[in-house]
Amino acid sequence: MPMDELWDVARVAEYLGVTERTVYNKVRSGDLPALKVGRLWRVRAVDLETWLSRRGSRASSSESGVPGPYPYPEVAGRTPLAAEPAAIPSRADLEAALAGVEDIVERRLRLAGLLAKGVVALGWSAPVVVGGFAVQYHTAGDYRTLDIDLVGASEPVAQVLESWGFVREGRHWYDAELKFAVEVPGGQLDPHERERVFAVRVSGVDAYVLGIEDIIIDRLNACVHWTDAESCRWAKVMVVTAPELDLAYLEQRAETEGVADKLREMLADRP
Repeated sequence: MPMDELWDVARVAEYLGVTERTVYNKVRSGDLPALKVGRLWRVRAVDLETWLSRRGSRASSSESGVPGPYPYPEVAGRTPLAAEPAAIPSRADLEAALAGVEDIVERRLRLAGLLAKGVVALGWSAPVVVGGFAVQYHTAGDYRTLDIDLVGASEPVAQVLESWGFVREGRHWYDAELKFAVEVPGGQLDPHERERVFAVRVSGVDAYVLGIEDIIIDRLNACVHWTDAESCRWAKVMVVTAPELDLAYLEQRAETEGVADKLREMLADRP
């Protein structure tokens, strides 16, 4: 193949023998190098070959060690995928992972990834980033939020955070020194939401983030049903600026949630 070619997501997916959603997840997680041309993702052929060569073959690109879809059967429950319980990461591990990192999004992703590692070591499914921090991630840090919202089983999360010295106040866990606030109210994602969760690999661990389409629906619900102006604003920011959206899925969910008119209004401004 000509090494200077730029491939679109569909061509990359066909070449790898995977779905376009898998390619999007690998691009968004930073695992597969890509660049934006306008608002669309493109992969340089030379970068794709280099990426594949690191895995030895095309088939190995789907190995479980590569960031991809959420691998657990449910979010808030015991998992048959967990191996023998391992030692959870220590406070020292957390501080080492954060050392020298100033970017707030990366700091929070590193905590979420180590927290997920600890929860899985205890035999539970990894928690998933939702809410305001998911909006912050999908808007590349433009959205501001004070805490890290997670969906998952609260018991193992509490066990890990307590071992790190976090202090609990109601549903939140705080660490004043590291300047973190974590909320895990429990709960569960619907199966269609869980299918779109993807991993972001950072500092050797995977943090799991709810897909952008479901985050848009969450903000649209607050916008329409709670008349929340800030949710309207950020739903529109994501609708208009996201380089790739699964519009069929987004529109179907909007119809189900009763927010289709507002979504259509926002899509009209999408380039």
